[in-house]
Amino acid sequence: MSAVNSVGPTRAPPRRRRFGTELRDLVAEGWGGLSAHRLRSLLSATGILFGVAAVVGILAIGEGARAEQDRLIDQLGILNFFVKARETPTDPAVAAEQARLSPGLSRRDQAALGMLPGARHVGAMRLIETRDLVPRPEDPEKIRVVGADPAYLAASRLVRVAGRPLDAEDERRSAAVCLLGRGALAQLFPGKPGLGEKLRVGPVWLTVVGVVGEPGGGQREIEGVDLEDRSHDVIVPLSTALRRFSLPLSDAELSELVVSVAAVEEVPGATRVAMSAMSRLHRGAEDWELVVPLRLLEQSRAQQRIFNLVMGLIAGISLLVGGIGIMNIMLATVTERTREIGIRLAVGASPRDIQVLFLVESSMISLSGGFLGILAGLLLSRGIAAFTGWETVVGAGTLAFAALISMVEGVLFGFLPARRASALLPAEAVRQTG
Repeated sequence: MSAVNSVGPTRAPPRRRRFGTELRDLVAEGWGGLSAHRLRSLLSATGILFGVAAVVGILAIGEGARAEQDRLIDQLGILNFFVKARETPTDPAVAAEQARLSPGLSRRDQAALGMLPGARHVGAMRLIETRDLVPRPEDPEKIRVVGADPAYLAASRLVRVAGRPLDAEDERRSAAVCLLGRGALAQLFPGKPGLGEKLRVGPVWLTVVGVVGEPGGGQREIEGVDLEDRSHDVIVPLSTALRRFSLPLSDAELSELVVSVAAVEEVPGATRVAMSAMSRLHRGAEDWELVVPLRLLEQSRAQQRIFNLVMGLIAGISLLVGGIGIMNIMLATVTERTREIGIRLAVGASPRDIQVLFLVESSMISLSGGFLGILAGLLLSRGIAAFTGWETVVGAGTLAFAALISMVEGVLFGFLPARRASALLPAEAVRQTG
């Protein structure tokens, strides 16, 4: 007998189910178990729904606020800080004492700040209080006429849309030229390119040589500091504003100075030096104030973090309640299905199979609530934006975080019931009647 025939037929090893097939079967079984108690499963998912919706809404508000802050700070310039002239006190005695100590914000201050180490631009601006414009704009209150030197324009966030900028030659000659913001152009010369047009501001006729613009529009506020809508500015050379227009003698020579540095790390040191220099020049008179966009950004973000923390704790309480609800339902399910679990164990199911089955069921409850919560959160964020005017931003990261929370909730709060189910003894479990 040959060697081949001397050996009996061999039995092929049992084929192991692939992971995908096993998981699909577990999901199908879990869905069947949940479908048997639809109302109970839906109610247990409600806590997760509200918690996830709150998380999505809070993150949407936080991201929207952060994006708005970044735009406003970008409008001012993160590498800039400003020295602004304060209004003259209404009390005559206080105003007289202040005038005795200091002449107000002036080009002397500009020259002093120009010696700051690391200062790239030190620009000056003067506001011209007039509503006498020809052509007459539709909404004169929005139009602002300012005188600015090239350094101020270089430090600003304005971008040239058409024409040319104001240069040093315009400043030297006190030229009767101007730049228009896009909003001012739309009001003064609707439907026209604007370049070469004549504009009268008070007694002075100006020629439009350029159009500038900036992102957004409308006056806004951050940390109590008003941000003017510069898209409606009519900008003339600073020397033109000081020499050709009749300005109130009681007002300071300049309305604002802007200092631009080369790097963010230089902002704190430069502002400290600037404050010391301004205090000495003005002999303690409080006729100026310092505005630091970087500091405003830090303060605003600190407040936003506190808001997110408080609201996150509220959302976390809702998620905790929802998770406890899932645990309670799954524990009740283990009690109801004790006999079924015993039969499964008796016919060959391992404790791990039982544990995974119940974890899949709890995860499905949590994910269902999470999916509904994401939809509710999207609707909530849109409703908040519509009714309050706040900007809300729902990014992919927010949705991924909400889905991750849902998964973690199902596994975390389903672990104890799954562990209890897998620890049952087959003989004792089969004898159970319910």
